[in-house]
Amino acid sequence: MLHAVSTEVDALPSVSSLPAWLVPSVYLNWSSEWLRESIAIATRSREHALPGGPDGPKRGDVVVTVLGEAGVVASVELMGASDGDSWITDELFGPDRPIVWADLFDGADAYIGSSGWLPAEHARAVLDGIANQFHDGPVHTIDPGDCGAGPAASDVHVLRIIGHRAVTGWAMRREERCATCERFVDVHELQAHDDGAVRLGTTTAGGRTLEQVIRDVHLMCGQCHDLMHAHSVSAQRARLRPQCPGCGVRGKTKRIVWGMTFTDDVVSAEPDVVYGGFEVPVPAPEWYCTSCHANFGSTVVASRVLDEQGPAVPQPVTGAIGRLDEDALQSASTVAEMPEGSAADVEPGESARWEPTSGI
Repeated sequence: MLHAVSTEVDALPSVSSLPAWLVPSVYLNWSSEWLRESIAIATRSREHALPGGPDGPKRGDVVVTVLGEAGVVASVELMGASDGDSWITDELFGPDRPIVWADLFDGADAYIGSSGWLPAEHARAVLDGIANQFHDGPVHTIDPGDCGAGPAASDVHVLRIIGHRAVTGWAMRREERCATCERFVDVHELQAHDDGAVRLGTTTAGGRTLEQVIRDVHLMCGQCHDLMHAHSVSAQRARLRPQCPGCGVRGKTKRIVWGMTFTDDVVSAEPDVVYGGFEVPVPAPEWYCTSCHANFGSTVVASRVLDEQGPAVPQPVTGAIGRLDEDALQSASTVAEMPEGSAADVEPGESARWEPTSGI
């Protein structure tokens, strides 16, 4: 008489009940490169590093990769064939549910930050603990840290990355949209922001379960993350200024002031602006990028009108920008016509490009 076979976790025997020859050898791979490794595992990239060498795991062994300070299980892999000096896994189990290393078995804290072979009794306990947490969830939560005072806890950041599919509904890509400005950004540059802590007015887990903490964490670019926390007026002003269309950097533009002269004390008191000189070119650029030295106007950022050659990207400035000296000011005030190279000398159909005044 045949009976139906159940695949429920409760019906499966634990590893501890199996004979020793059925329990695989377990290698603990605790990597310090938690950001790179978590992204490689989440994107199924070949950049995921596996231990090697004569004392490393061999075919049929199990590698448990743990990331973060306190430690979260990022992957469980069965070692397969070798590919030169590296290994290829036959199976990779990347749990989209949080599994905390310290809750796997009593004494797990002794292995924090280390890599190597686990004793047989601890190998059994690790595999059983992973199965139990995957089914029942972790026992404890993890403090996400105050992301306003510094980076969020690496463990929470790792869990948000490897649990990206569970949170968003799709697998993580090499570039993901910032949660606020919605620009595509390299996932290595995205920062973890605990929006739940802001909502609850706390800098800790605040009674949330670990799964709730993970869902409250958003990945966003550095500029947007700065705007989510208390900061100075100058910092916010820099973030809100337009992104340079030449190099794509945000937060490095300064406003250009035209047609005015200032004394040294006024110049030093306004670090967020640059002085273009007394003569105003037509059209006059409004912004100057300190990163690539390009100058551009707000209309370039708003429309990015295409010309015959392609996007109208500002050309880099070749000189320095600063305050006009007295000789240049006197010369500019006495000459009626515009100086050479200004809009008056531009051929019809061409656009004038502002160049910084020498001696500024």
